[in-house]
Amino acid sequence: MGGSGSGSWYRWDTKPTTENFHLFKMSRLKELGVIGDGIHKTGNWRWTYNDKFISTISYESNTINQSNAWIRVYYTNTSTQEKQDYKIRLSTSSPHYGGRRWWFHCPVAGCNKRVGVLYLATIFACRHCRNLAYPSQNQALYDRYMDRAFELARKLGHDGDMISGFDGDKPKGMHWKTYERKKEILDSYTGMGVLLANRKFKGLFDL
Repeated sequence: MGGSGSGSWYRWDTKPTTENFHLFKMSRLKELGVIGDGIHKTGNWRWTYNDKFISTISYESNTINQSNAWIRVYYTNTSTQEKQDYKIRLSTSSPHYGGRRWWFHCPVAGCNKRVGVLYLATIFACRHCRNLAYPSQNQALYDRYMDRAFELARKLGHDGDMISGFDGDKPKGMHWKTYERKKEILDSYTGMGVLLANRKFKGLFDL
């Protein structure tokens, strides 16, 4: 769940970048036992910035009822003293290779996008709602792959993101051969985007 230098409450005059935001990474929360099958757990994380204590983020996760699973987060913005307390919806999907994959749903009103990572400014939100830029020399190329992947995933009716991958069923009326070809293209866009992002973020986008 991040550590020194993982985020900031500061407000920015320019377009924000992923480096300015604390984040929730689903794969990490699963490793910590915060999210998984049949879990009800509470706890908190210390948030530091440049080795300085910033705040504490407290949480309560509840996946006992998978049709109504959630994680509640509550914290205080130490710059504005604004208190936040809200739930983030959770859901699962069943990949074709078996098992169960957990997802966040973006809590921003009107979004509800299913994603594997949420970024924090005032509240946790998906990358699109935060309109984040990636500050690297590969930014233009990475953004191009990302946009292509999201557009193709939308046409296929798949949910997900570049980090956790896209998941869904074959659209009705589409031939299997066409679907498999488009899925291969989607996977190649996703893989290349993650590869370029990892050159900058050193494993941030690994599953």
